[in-house]
Amino acid sequence: MKKFIFAFLLLIFIASYSKADVTMAYFYSKDCLVCQKIEPFISYLENLSYVEVEKYKVELLPEKMNENDSLLYNLSEAYNAIRIVPIIFMANEWYFFNESNLEEEKQRLLNDLEELKNYSIESPIKNGKLNYPKPVCILIVYNSKHENVKWAVNEFEKNIKFVRVDVIDIKYKENESIAKKLGVEETPVVFIGEKSYLLNKQNISFLINEAKKYEKIGLAFPSAYEEKEICMLLFYNPKCSSCREFRRMLDILATKYPLDIKVYNINLEENYDLLLDYYEKYNITKSHSTNLFVGDKYFYSIAQKDEIEGEIKKWLHNGLDCPTPGKGNPEEFLKKYTLIAVAVGGLLDGVNPCAFATLIFFIAYLERVKRKEAILPIGISFAIAIYICYFLIGLGFLEFLNAIEGIEILSLYLYGVIGFSAVILGFFSLYDFVAIRKEKKVVLQLPNFLKKRRGRVIKRITEDKKIALLALIAFISGFLISAIEFACTGQILLPIIAVIKSSTASKTLALIYLIIYNIMFILPLLFILALFYFGYSSKAMAGAQKKSYAYVKLFIGIFLIIIGSYMVYRIM
Repeated sequence: MKKFIFAFLLLIFIASYSKADVTMAYFYSKDCLVCQKIEPFISYLENLSYVEVEKYKVELLPEKMNENDSLLYNLSEAYNAIRIVPIIFMANEWYFFNESNLEEEKQRLLNDLEELKNYSIESPIKNGKLNYPKPVCILIVYNSKHENVKWAVNEFEKNIKFVRVDVIDIKYKENESIAKKLGVEETPVVFIGEKSYLLNKQNISFLINEAKKYEKIGLAFPSAYEEKEICMLLFYNPKCSSCREFRRMLDILATKYPLDIKVYNINLEENYDLLLDYYEKYNITKSHSTNLFVGDKYFYSIAQKDEIEGEIKKWLHNGLDCPTPGKGNPEEFLKKYTLIAVAVGGLLDGVNPCAFATLIFFIAYLERVKRKEAILPIGISFAIAIYICYFLIGLGFLEFLNAIEGIEILSLYLYGVIGFSAVILGFFSLYDFVAIRKEKKVVLQLPNFLKKRRGRVIKRITEDKKIALLALIAFISGFLISAIEFACTGQILLPIIAVIKSSTASKTLALIYLIIYNIMFILPLLFILALFYFGYSSKAMAGAQKKSYAYVKLFIGIFLIIIGSYMVYRIM
């Protein structure tokens, strides 16, 4: 009697700590009426001793997507299921409940559960990653010298829902050892699990039916066939929708193939620098938000899925180590494409007639009111104010581009619009060059009402006041003048900001470029200020500016066309 009681208590103890044989993932939402209707059914499932129901509450709102929403999205993609609740994922099957199929779907799940309880079915989600669907793995060993098995691969892939067919061609010596380990004596032969069958067109239907027995749970390759991991490096921007889609595609492939995916967020500066090293090694001259390195191959688009899967299949037997980065200097890589454009753009913007004329006009007023001692402090205050104002405008636009980066279509559209606009403005500048030479009216200039407003502002701040107060007023007025001038000078600044954003994900580096641009922008102003301070008259400088006016327009036009064309090319 004592032995019986002890055995009974032992069974209770083991049962209390034993795990369920079948684990399923149930997705529901708070306001879902059908979810409320099937709650008694979910409770019934939870009370079954061999079942564990993992519950995931979702929002199903794009603006409120949580971690569970992302899991549902990934599972729906992997299972080729709809993304609506209530839905249950169990092994390789999914069950969607609605008013019209409620009882039928419940019965289908119970029937499958009765079949699956004889197996150990893990959760479809493991450590936040997809654990199912698992493929039915079929291995074909053949000799391509006198055998063709492509027809058989097509038949398996056509008739089995989740399937992975690996082929080993023993024509190649490196595969002979695999065939020997598997105990292959005659080819072509098919392995379905641990069982092997000769392959021919007469028994293909039988082989398909044998494989379909495992369609709901998946089936591993024979134990003698050792899979080796394939390493791939993914550098991507998690804020970008198409980038997330790309990663989702890789995660789904990872449920089918032995992938070791190392993920790097390129919004982190150290990861972006590492990406540039790989760009250097792979000779990539056009940056992307998604970057995948597999062996010696580079991929950047979800449209390349078939190519990526083909590359994976090449390395299934031997595995693949992680690619190593080049030893190139990322700063040098960037300097080639961005630093020159930023510096030249800032300088051209600084000698833009709109900006140039303002300081000469400003100094002329000081000259007229005989306040030469005020020129230096007022001129420097004015230039610093313009620098800060332009820096803030550039920073604001940069942050705007960062904010819309996750909306890839809008981001590309805006980038394209700015590029096309730059090209058009470039041609207008070339037109102005010709117009100036023919003494005709130019197109790109401040409207008359803004010129008059600029004049009134300058006149007020140069009235009889103390130098310190004049300097303060000049500083404050610099912001107002900059805002007025931006209607003219922004034609260069905005395209350059877009180029900076597209060339680097590093906010620090983008900030450095912006600082360089604005330093170059105020250099001509400081140069004119120094000339006037040391004796040049505003009249002489205005004359020099008038002579160079046409050529400035020419250089600005050429620069804008080059920058705009580059931007348009980037989105093609």
